[in-house]
Amino acid sequence: MKRGFYILLIMCTAIMVVSCDKTKSYTDMLKAQRKAIERLQVDSGFVFLDEFPKDSIFKENEFVELDNGVYLNIVNRGNSERAVLGQTAIRSRFIAQMFMENSSMGTGTVNLLGPHSNGTSPVEFRYGYYTSLYPDMDYYYDIFICEGLGAGLPYVGDSAVVKLIVPFKLMSSDFQSTGTPVFFEKVKYTFIK
Repeated sequence: MKRGFYILLIMCTAIMVVSCDKTKSYTDMLKAQRKAIERLQVDSGFVFLDEFPKDSIFKENEFVELDNGVYLNIVNRGNSERAVLGQTAIRSRFIAQMFMENSSMGTGTVNLLGPHSNGTSPVEFRYGYYTSLYPDMDYYYDIFICEGLGAGLPYVGDSAVVKLIVPFKLMSSDFQSTGTPVFFEKVKYTFIK
């Protein structure tokens, strides 16, 4: 009888330990993200517009929230050629900042735009299919290929430059699992022809 009681006690203790892990809930991650974006807005002096500018011309610090939750600022609209969903191959170089201080991914900047591109290659994907054009190659920065990175494409043409604040739900699974949003300080889209 005592032996059965001890086994039951050990099982209950194990269940309590396992059920009390310290991972954040989705709701907690959304709240933390909202606070981090608000802090980024205040610290950087960003202004979030209620409507998309009619002429598509943004001031340096103005962003508009798109329907999918991405904040967009168009720096250079590029030319009149538009990306075709599911067809246009995109080469993208960017400066990305992980700005959420309590994220398990940490904070820091990834610069694929620097002098000589810091020895890095651009990320390449097909608009609408957010995976690398070269899935057999193992390139670390492909973790940035996601719906959020392509969010500016419906509004700009070839050789455009934009800024994006991307919520974690529109980033790759690496960012989704940790609840880490990303601020793309500069994204350059080049169409691969």
